[in-house]
Amino acid sequence: MIFIMTFVITMVNMGWGEHFVWAWMKAFGIAYAVGVPVIFFLAPIARKLTGKVLGLNPA
Repeated sequence: MIFIMTFVITMVNMGWGEHFVWAWMKAFGIAYAVGVPVIFFLAPIARKLTGKVLGLNPA
């Protein structure tokens, strides 16, 4: 998801040009470094919240 989203946003902001790949990889690196820890720590909280909202009994 991070790979695709950084591609799309970089393409929208820059268009295809000679520095596109470099800018995309830079954006990907930053987004990955931030996104993976956020997902790792927030996924369990989101799962519990979803279970409560839906009235499910988490195992």
